[in-house]
Parts: sequence; structure tokens; C-alpha cells
Amino acid sequence: MKSCHVLGVVAAAATALILGWAPQGAQAAETTVLTFNRWTPATHHFHARIMKPWADRVEEATQGRVKIQFTAASLGSPARQFDLARTGVVDIASSNQSYTAERFPLAGFAELPFLSSNAEALSVANWRATVALQKQVDEYQGTKLLTVFSNGPAMIFTRDKAVKTIADLDNLRVRASEGIPARVAQLLGAVPVSAPITEAYQMLSKGIIESIILPPDSIHSFKMDQYLKHMTTTPDGLFSSTFFVVMNEAKWNSLSEQDREAIMSVSGENFAREAGKVWDDQDKMALAAFKKGGMDSHVANEALAAEISKRLAVLEEEWLALAKAKGVDGAQLLKGVRDDIRSYRDSAGSTEGKQ
Repeated sequence: MKSCHVLGVVAAAATALILGWAPQGAQAAETTVLTFNRWTPATHHFHARIMKPWADRVEEATQGRVKIQFTAASLGSPARQFDLARTGVVDIASSNQSYTAERFPLAGFAELPFLSSNAEALSVANWRATVALQKQVDEYQGTKLLTVFSNGPAMIFTRDKAVKTIADLDNLRVRASEGIPARVAQLLGAVPVSAPITEAYQMLSKGIIESIILPPDSIHSFKMDQYLKHMTTTPDGLFSSTFFVVMNEAKWNSLSEQDREAIMSVSGENFAREAGKVWDDQDKMALAAFKKGGMDSHVANEALAAEISKRLAVLEEEWLALAKAKGVDGAQLLKGVRDDIRSYRDSAGSTEGKQ
């Protein structure tokens, strides 16, 4: 009897497998889990409002066949994120491109001054231009580019005194990433101090830096408004940072065509648009917090705005020369960016736009 019982169990198990009634462990084996390196705190909106919701959309779009698992802590500095994905240490990574500006020189078009005060519009234009640019010069080799997006316009924040004239910026120690952010600080007469945003709070607390040029959200979400008490704004900001999300190329190619299509259906422009919306919302919350906290805020007067514009004009000239050297029609690309920003904001409002 015992022998018959054992044979019956084996037969039942075999039948279940044939009919697709696999045990829970077997079903789990069919799910592809992608590791995403998380370098910001889990509570920061970069993760909580941008990356995590996207990961959920990927799982939904693939009907659970692909799941994204975030690391508990970062496996490398913000500047190492691209290489973590490119070399396969993790499957997916994201970071600010200005942390390794030398790797993404042409991507700097989206960081040029005075492009847009709206992160959503700029993010969509950034993605569209990057897609076109990638066909000529691919700065993301070794990875699959899932999206790029931009944050809001950078303002001048200072600790001890407000910036009311260009002379107020002379020799001011300003935290700035490499590339265009550092050049902005330099051209305005300040002294750029290179450091990732994750180190800026400590630098302020120790007096290593006196100023930061960043969007309002970055100041507030990293609690730097505890030290920065003055804000000077200019139309459309001094620059906007641009971010990438990439997947290891071999890992991407290992996915089925069905899953690749599903992932891109919630990535690319759709992802850029959603990320831009979050940045805009975060900036609004930050500005409200500044007002409540009594931060000294004012718009640059005509003389200061004109001098800033004059000094920063060279940045576009430098980028155009770089693009030309690489065989890219930079003027045409920037025209497309500005046209997209304008039309996106004009069509059904900046929170709707074109799909």
C-alpha cells in the first residue's frame, strides 16, 4: 500500500508538471530579476517617486515576467554608475551625467543655460534629441539607453549674503559638478568646487563651500536650506542637469523581444515625461518650503541678468564647436530642442503635452 501511495504521488506530480501546474518555486524561476543599483536614499524622490514607480510599471508591462530589484546600498559612487551597468556589476543604473561629463560631452546640450523653466518639457525634448543624436554618435556604448531626463532650472543659492550684482559672485566657493555646471560657476567669477550632491551638505556645514547653483528641489531634498539662506533666480535658470538610465547591453539582449518591447513601452519618452513631472512638482514644494522658512528670495535685476547672459553665451558656442568636430549639426539639434520645448508647453499645457 505504501508503495502504491508513493507511485500515486509521483504520478500526480508528473501530471501537474505536464499540465503546467508547476510548484511555486518553478514559477519563480521563469521570472527575470534585474538588479538596479540605488545610490540615493530610499526615501529620496529620485528613488521613491521616479525609479520605484518605473520599476513597478516594468513589472506590470511584462505581466510579471521581469522584476526589478534595487540594491540595499550603492555598490559605487555616483560617478561610477554607468560603469556598474556597462561592466555587468549590476543590470541597471542611473546617475547625473555631469558627474562624468567627459564621457557624455554631447549630452551637455540639455544642460545649456536658459533652455526651459519646465523640467517636463525639457525632459521630453532631451529624450527626442538624444535619440536623434545617438544615431550619429553613441555615448552609451555597452549599454541599452532606457531614458534620459532633466530636472528643473538651477538658481543661485548662497549662505552668507545675497547675490545682487555680478561682483557678489567673485571668488565665491561654489559646489559644482564637472562639465557645464562647473563652467557656469567659473564664467560667473566664482570658484567651482567639484563634489557629488551627496557630499554637499557636509561641505556646507564645514564651510568648505559658500554657495550652490542647483534647482530648488536639490537644495531642499538634501536639507541644504538649513545653511543656504539666499536665492537669486534668473529666467529659465542657469542650467538643468540631465540624467540617464541604462541597462547592461548583454542583459538587455538576453531578454525576449516581447519583454524588450514591453519595457520600452514604459521607458523612453514616457519615462522622461513622468520623471520631469516629478522634478517640477518637487521644485514647487521646495519653493513653498523656502517661503515658509523665510528664505531671502529675489529675481536678478536687469543689469545682473544681462551680465549673466553675456558671460554664459560662450557655453553654447563651445558646445556647437564640439558637435561640429564630431560631425553633428549642433545648430539644427538645438533648434529641434527649443522647438520641442515650445510646442510641448503650448500643447494642452505643460503637464499634458504630446505623446
